[in-house]
Amino acid sequence: MMFYHALALTLLLSDSAAAFKVEPSGGKKERMLSAVNKNLSNVLAAGFISAATIMPLPGIAVAADGLVTGTPLESKLAAFGAASYPVFNSITDISPLADKFLDLVDKKVKAPDAAELAQKGVDGLLAIPDSAITEYRGVLKQVVFSGVSSTNCVTLGGSGAAAAKLAASPAIKSVDSAKLDALKKKFTPANSAVPIKDGNICLPGSAAASEKLWVAQAELTLSMPKAEGAALVASIKKAGLQATRPALISVVPAAESVFSKNAEALKMKAAGLDVEPNVIATVKAALL
Repeated sequence: MMFYHALALTLLLSDSAAAFKVEPSGGKKERMLSAVNKNLSNVLAAGFISAATIMPLPGIAVAADGLVTGTPLESKLAAFGAASYPVFNSITDISPLADKFLDLVDKKVKAPDAAELAQKGVDGLLAIPDSAITEYRGVLKQVVFSGVSSTNCVTLGGSGAAAAKLAASPAIKSVDSAKLDALKKKFTPANSAVPIKDGNICLPGSAAASEKLWVAQAELTLSMPKAEGAALVASIKKAGLQATRPALISVVPAAESVFSKNAEALKMKAAGLDVEPNVIATVKAALL
């Protein structure tokens, strides 16, 4: 289950790396996810970052010079957390989207490059300071999942099955088993703060808790040291350039089937588009 956070890292850092690009007709370059469907980037990020709460999570960077807290990114992430809360609570099964995502990687990204991406993701997670684990566990236990338990929670349906499939993917299996064991051990304390019901993760108990989760998740991701972050971004770019427009378009129906097109989903989409430029700018600044 720890591998969802690696996907979350990939999705967050990919914009900064300009990893997802295509060459449309006429020769004009556009960011791939935007060219295919603006909603798809938000759908994937929302799905996998929320699912990341079941992973062994490294802690939050709480230094005064944090890249999220006290910045415009914090308020925009919080707004996305609030907007996405009812959407995630309405999902019955996220596995079709996860299946399509993994199928896309397996078929369109060269195996060595997919393996490198998984390895760099694990290296990045392992590089996040151990001292932050306790901080993050506190946020999960005292804020995000306060009052939430396996007896009263709403789960992200299909998240357990999706995690198992990701763990069994060729890219993840290529990572040294000792590193995977170390990753699991390193983040178990924080992971244990997240309730699980019937094999699926529990979602935050309120929109306010969802806001805190998204802000904390961003601080967490951006606490990765620069060297490992830059290596991961480079790996994302190499893998992302291999996906074609038709292949990406094929993911859209799965995303729409999971997240719907109702008013709440459209509000989540708008909040995602609003936060995107801030995410890009912040990640770039973190890698300078």
